[in-house]
Amino acid sequence: PLASPAELRTFPSLDFHTQPKDHVWVLENKLGQTARVFHEPRLATDDMATLRETALLGGGIVQLPTIMVWKDVQSGRLVQVLPDWTPRSGIVHAVFPSRKGLMPAVRALLDFMAEECASQRQLATSTFLA
Repeated sequence: PLASPAELRTFPSLDFHTQPKDHVWVLENKLGQTARVFHEPRLATDDMATLRETALLGGGIVQLPTIMVWKDVQSGRLVQVLPDWTPRSGIVHAVFPSRKGLMPAVRALLDFMAEECASQRQLATSTFLA
């Protein structure tokens, strides 16, 4: 594992975002500290499967959803390089016509999603190295 987010700059990187002027990872630790890591990816694409495959081939460091790579991490094919730092949490939106007259099944789904998103927040995205 790396000692600090600044060390990420010394490795080749991959990025999911294809349009930004600057490629930057925003990371947070449990102490509430934030680090912004600017990088120039050797590959930027909106295809997560391509990013995963490239990381598995040793192409560089990438942030991907844990659900997509947990088996690779478990088997040792990918390793988490900054275990004490996580990317900022994303936002999940649920769209429905109105709270008035909301079916109990829809309300139960929304409640379930809120609880799961809160409990899985730390697992949503991680930084990995092939």
